[in-house]
Amino acid sequence: MREQGNEGWALALARELCQVTWSNLPQQPRQAALQKLVHAMGVSLAHGDLPASRTAWTAFGASRGESIGFGQRRRVATEDAAFINGTIGHGSLLEDCGPGGLRGGSHPGTFIIPAALALAEEIDADGPALLEAIVAGYETMHRLGAAAPAEIVQRRFRPLGIMGTLGAAAASVRLLNATPEQMAAALAIAATLAGGTTQGIFEGTMDAYFEAAFAARNGIAAARLGLAGASTPVEALEGEFGFFQTYGGVQGNLEAITARQDSYGIEHVGVKRFAACLQNQQTISLLVQGLASPLALSDVTKVIIKRSATGTNGLNSPGVSRRDPFPNMLAAQMAARFTAAAAILGHEVDNPDFFASHFDDPEITALTKRIELVPTTDSGVRIEITLRDGSELVLDGTNADLLHPSLDEVIARFDARTSRVLGEPAAVEIRDAILSLADGRKVRDVTRCLELSPTGEWAV
Repeated sequence: MREQGNEGWALALARELCQVTWSNLPQQPRQAALQKLVHAMGVSLAHGDLPASRTAWTAFGASRGESIGFGQRRRVATEDAAFINGTIGHGSLLEDCGPGGLRGGSHPGTFIIPAALALAEEIDADGPALLEAIVAGYETMHRLGAAAPAEIVQRRFRPLGIMGTLGAAAASVRLLNATPEQMAAALAIAATLAGGTTQGIFEGTMDAYFEAAFAARNGIAAARLGLAGASTPVEALEGEFGFFQTYGGVQGNLEAITARQDSYGIEHVGVKRFAACLQNQQTISLLVQGLASPLALSDVTKVIIKRSATGTNGLNSPGVSRRDPFPNMLAAQMAARFTAAAAILGHEVDNPDFFASHFDDPEITALTKRIELVPTTDSGVRIEITLRDGSELVLDGTNADLLHPSLDEVIARFDARTSRVLGEPAAVEIRDAILSLADGRKVRDVTRCLELSPTGEWAV
């Protein structure tokens, strides 16, 4: 039970989050929230039938409820929709992304948006309430990521699995108009549900996607318990046996949780252009933008990729430096060699379906054997390609805006991705419906556009 005079860090954070209101938010976080939602929904609509999605539907698709599930585009129970959509959102590797490590919660849109969207439909919330909750969830990840000790990652816990339930819980309980005390209780419960290793990322298995799905589902459960009056530890985050000490072995930083901020966390989270690991984005971009035309396998004798061992372009992340074989889709998407080889050969590296069908492509695999990865202390990326005639192509630099496209660019990507699946008229109508959420439209009214009719046609 809570003692008088000792609020605890969870309550201190909750007080900050309860001040996040749509009406008082500046334009930048408002636009960022809409951008993240458009991106997440576009990716989920376009790529909702990958293997992990089908597995999630088999496991949790039998229920009936108010919340839309992507992939099969029908309504299921709230927590089931959150799980299914979390799997789909993460399963493409086209997610949003923090700068790496604990900051930003790794891929916050894969658990915050599925949880908030599913719950918003259940309670028949409007668009501003949904977007406000999304901002609160991202702010939780931003502040906790800054406060959490780096030792959590050094001990090989996966940031998404460790942090995700807290972000989903914050977004969910914000939607339910909780008091700071109820939000603190939800965060405390979410802290006990944290967990996640990186072995699935290393081997390329589906449980890596399910970490986002469980975070979304469990975040809603934590929110419900907090609202119901569950008693929780005062020092759930900072206590001797609390979140930071358990996973990091050392104390966190209270100032990072409560410090006055000049911007909102959601403004600092990027979105991927390519269907690959964050650490491979700059390398792929250099190749896609820098090569005048694709090269043939017979043209290339050697490729040297020089980039940092750690950080946004780091080679030391699980699975990034792996050599062949590439036994599955995720293993290929994580691998610097495979993604670079695919880009050199001119394949659709922005399309998850390509990786699902080509992870064992013999030509790509053959080229990976000619690629050498060289760790450096530089933050940029340098690629040296030696051709059969002895000449060399050198690509060097970084694209500072790669992970931070404008809202207009995200909308253009939404149109391109979804038109291939839905047809252009339906894609445009759904896109406009999503954008109308910021003007007060009901969430359930928008997701009604996503349902299939009994004849299998789009509702729009």
